[in-house]
Amino acid sequence: MIYQVPAPEGFYDLLFEISNEDRHGILLFIQGKALRITDIAKEMGLNNPETRRHVSRLQEMSLIQRDTAGYYHLTPYGEASMLLIKEFEFLSANRRYFETHTLSKLPAGFIKRIGELAACVAVTNPMDFFRFTEHTLSESREYVWLLVDQFPLNSLSTIAKAIDGGIKIRVIEPRERILNPVLDAMTSEETQTLSRTRHTPMVEERMVDGIGVYLSVSDSRCVVAFPTPDGQFDFKGFTATDDSSLRWCRELFMHYWEEAENRTVLPVTQIQRGRVSRGLGSSERVVVVGRDLPEIDAQAVQDAVDNYDEVVLSGTFNFGPSFVRVSRSVVIRGEGREGDIPKTTIYKKGWVFPFTEHDCVFKLDGDDANITIENIQFTDFNHTCIWGYRCKRCTSRITGLRSPRDTAEE
Repeated sequence: MIYQVPAPEGFYDLLFEISNEDRHGILLFIQGKALRITDIAKEMGLNNPETRRHVSRLQEMSLIQRDTAGYYHLTPYGEASMLLIKEFEFLSANRRYFETHTLSKLPAGFIKRIGELAACVAVTNPMDFFRFTEHTLSESREYVWLLVDQFPLNSLSTIAKAIDGGIKIRVIEPRERILNPVLDAMTSEETQTLSRTRHTPMVEERMVDGIGVYLSVSDSRCVVAFPTPDGQFDFKGFTATDDSSLRWCRELFMHYWEEAENRTVLPVTQIQRGRVSRGLGSSERVVVVGRDLPEIDAQAVQDAVDNYDEVVLSGTFNFGPSFVRVSRSVVIRGEGREGDIPKTTIYKKGWVFPFTEHDCVFKLDGDDANITIENIQFTDFNHTCIWGYRCKRCTSRITGLRSPRDTAEE
């Protein structure tokens, strides 16, 4: 014997009334503004008797009410019903898509809010889908968050341009994916770009056990795709720029981000100067960990100095033949001391003799900049640690350094 739980009283009546096209249309019009019978009839293209009959049924269901001036409004029950029905509206409007794509891998709370994507535009061509994904990177003014089935190698150049523009990027990948499976087929320029995206403090990476949605969201656009029933992505989905869709996508990303773990990657760069950020979250503090690798360390510090107000350096940094240009107000400090010796160490390899030009570790090159560099040990250097260059109104505070000469040339 199968026991069937009865539906709550009025459940089927509610669905029946709202399922009528005319009555649903009346609810939509009244949801926007209060209307009289004659106004409703005009908006709906109905005669007055038809309109009164539909309005009467909606009143009997307590979905609408009439005020003393003769205007009809949604009741609180009607408002809640119209809010919840949006989920079905979105699904039915995109029935063909959801016949072959599943929401089952999403957290239940986000499935129940799927109607917040109502303003999304369907993207049925994978090439268009990737084009809109590129737009999230190229159009962003502040950040881009990517929840992807694998690192987007096809967008490397766009990601690099975004980093140069001061855009902060977060990436979540599945734990089980093989890291960079096509590295052997990449050019040296592509591997350098990949290395930068993997190790710059402008890009944070985490991993999760499984991906139930493909998501790219920025401060101005979102692109979202759902998997097929077998868990694969065919890169067909939706894009939007409205506040409701952006909020749903941001909150879904953060749900995964908070559950994800930091990803450890293997290195492969050459230093590149990004845009000097003015605002856009630049007041944040960032910690950069030295890897003792010249292909990575100088570029990571450069990106941090360009985009954060306080940069904490931890560990050992090998700048190789490169230097870091500082042209904005920033605090650069080492992390901790052992005895009287800073724990953070910076050194360079690749000095050219005789010197054809002035060389340094940090080059101060910015008017009206207030720069602090402190608590760093410089070793194995053959020229200037800190060089004040073209700083007409630059204020520098160099403290707590330790090097063979303990000097900063102005």
